[in-house]
Amino acid sequence: MFRLLETALRVEPLPGEGLTNVLHLVTLADGRKAVLRQPKVARDLPKFVVPGAPEILAHNGRGDVLVEYVEGRTLADALPVSDEVWRSVGLAFRKIHRVGLLHNDVNLHNIIVGEGEATLIDWDNPGQGNPLDELAAFEEHLYLHGTVLPQAFWIGYGTRPDPTLLRVHRIAGCIGWLASEDWRAWEDDRTLKPENLARVRNWRRLLAQWLADQLRTDLLSAEVAVLQHRQRPEDRHEHRRPQHSE
Repeated sequence: MFRLLETALRVEPLPGEGLTNVLHLVTLADGRKAVLRQPKVARDLPKFVVPGAPEILAHNGRGDVLVEYVEGRTLADALPVSDEVWRSVGLAFRKIHRVGLLHNDVNLHNIIVGEGEATLIDWDNPGQGNPLDELAAFEEHLYLHGTVLPQAFWIGYGTRPDPTLLRVHRIAGCIGWLASEDWRAWEDDRTLKPENLARVRNWRRLLAQWLADQLRTDLLSAEVAVLQHRQRPEDRHEHRRPQHSE
C-alpha cells in the first residue's frame, strides 16, 4: 500500500476504533509513530493543507492515509479535564476558525489533549462555513458525554457568542443530524462492534430527548406569555386599535 509500511517495525490495531475508519498504529523504521486510517467507504482527501493538523505522510486515491501520530489521550477518554486543558481546546478551535476553516467532525474522539495543548485530528472533511455551527456541534457532543462547555474553553477561544444564537444553531444542527442517513448506515454496518452500535443508539436517544425538551420549553414559555396577557397573541393583534385616527 505505502512504501513506509514495507519497512515498518510494527503495525498493530489501535484501541478505540472509529465509527467510519479502521485504525492501526504503525511504528516506522526510524522509530516515529504514525496512524494508518482506512475508511470503510472510499472517499476523497482534502485538497489543501490545514494549519495545525497532523502531518500526512502518505495517502492514496481510495482515501487511505498514513498520518503523524499525536501523543496524548482523546478528550472523550480524558474527561474530566482541567481549566488549562479546556483553554487549550478553545485555542485549537480559535486557530482554525480565524482562518475561515471548519473541522466538520468535532466529536470528542477527534481531539487529542496532553501536555497543555490540544490537537484536532481526523481531518477527513474540512471546509468553510459558520463557526457557530461547529461550536454548536461540539457543545452537542459534550452533552452526549454528559458534560458542558466551561468558561475556560471560551477564554481559550477568545470570545463567547450569544447563548441564544448558539442554541438556535444547535437546534438546527440536531434536527439535521437526526434526519441524516448516519443512523441507518451504522445500523447496517456489520463490522461495527456491539459497544459502538450501542453507543450510537444511545446518542440518537439522547439527541431526540434534548430536542424534545427544547421544543417543550419554548411551547411552555409561549403558553405562560399567553396566560400572563389573558389573550392569544393573534387576538391582541386582531383587536388592536388603529395607531392613527381616521
